[in-house]
Amino acid sequence: MTQELRERKLRQEIHALRVKKLGWPIDGFKFIISGLGYGESLTALPEERLIELKTLMLNYRKHGRPQVFTFDKQGKYMFALMKQTNWTDSDLRAFMIKHYRKSHWNLLDKSERRAVIAMLQSYLKKQTPKTENTEPNIDNDPKEDKHE
Repeated sequence: MTQELRERKLRQEIHALRVKKLGWPIDGFKFIISGLGYGESLTALPEERLIELKTLMLNYRKHGRPQVFTFDKQGKYMFALMKQTNWTDSDLRAFMIKHYRKSHWNLLDKSERRAVIAMLQSYLKKQTPKTENTEPNIDNDPKEDKHE
């Protein structure tokens, strides 16, 4: 494959990433690549720079967080509990730093994770109002007295 064909294939792959993975319009893409120092045209770039740009786009994550800091299944459950108890991310982070000296869920070991979930569950139980007897008392219902 000649260099010209390789460059053309790279440009096609870059545009495919732009559309499919990132969802960027062409104008936004041109603005971004010119801001990164690649210029506004992919055809003006040599093969090495195209490979560099493609690698950069492949490693880009939309939400900005590194892949290491995404939650596992247990972490997603903890996150749901955290939202139900009206805690913020900073509240949870402060709790973990104070009690475990760790700043993120993924840094906790199994026993610490279980303890955080148990704590959030106990907070949730305290927040939910206890309903003892919500059914109306039939003996003292004033509506029934009117019909007698």
